[in-house]
Amino acid sequence: MNTKISTKKKLFIYLSYTGLSCFLTTILNVIHTTYVLKFEFTLAAFIIPTFAGLLFGLLLAHIKVLSSQLKQLAFTDSLTQIYNRLHFAHFLDAEIDKVKRYGGTFSIIFFDLDHFKDINDNYGHQAGDAALEQITQIVTNANRSADIFARYGGEEFIILTPETDLSGALIHAERLRNEIDKFDFDTVGHITSSFGVAEFNPETDTVESLFDRADAALYLAKENGRNRVEKA
Repeated sequence: MNTKISTKKKLFIYLSYTGLSCFLTTILNVIHTTYVLKFEFTLAAFIIPTFAGLLFGLLLAHIKVLSSQLKQLAFTDSLTQIYNRLHFAHFLDAEIDKVKRYGGTFSIIFFDLDHFKDINDNYGHQAGDAALEQITQIVTNANRSADIFARYGGEEFIILTPETDLSGALIHAERLRNEIDKFDFDTVGHITSSFGVAEFNPETDTVESLFDRADAALYLAKENGRNRVEKA
């Protein structure tokens, strides 16, 4: 998921707002001058409000672009451009409410990169950031369109898999682990990852207990040698 505002989109916003503002300002001025004030319409009476409309339109367009950028900062991680931890929590709350109301199930996949501190220490933080961006692309390409993917913090990531039981989530996590394991990363070469998977139980789980179980499974994967998937 790429949520950056493209240059082309920014240009479209600016042209749309300035064009509409100029047009409306000029039309209203023509009507006001000719039919309300009953003055003779001159070139100056056309140019001045058009210029004012241009400035007003530019201001509105700038506000619109800034508003979109602030929205992105609130919802996405600045490095990877996927959802951040806070916005992921909104999706998780909604999915829990849906399952409790209408039935069904879902799972979460919690994973992080093995020995990531060594990557930053040996290759530098820029290389580490580049690896996180590549990890994001690998997982995004492998996820289903319905999956919610977020950066949990540092080198930790989390995936919400709607309508997916534990066995299905384990299969998906193993696919992701394999994709990361076989990928040749720029600068740092080979990276492995460890996964913890938990299925939501509407009878016993809260948000906290679901996270705790997925985190415990991830810790077990680390304890059992890393580069593996464990279930809660």
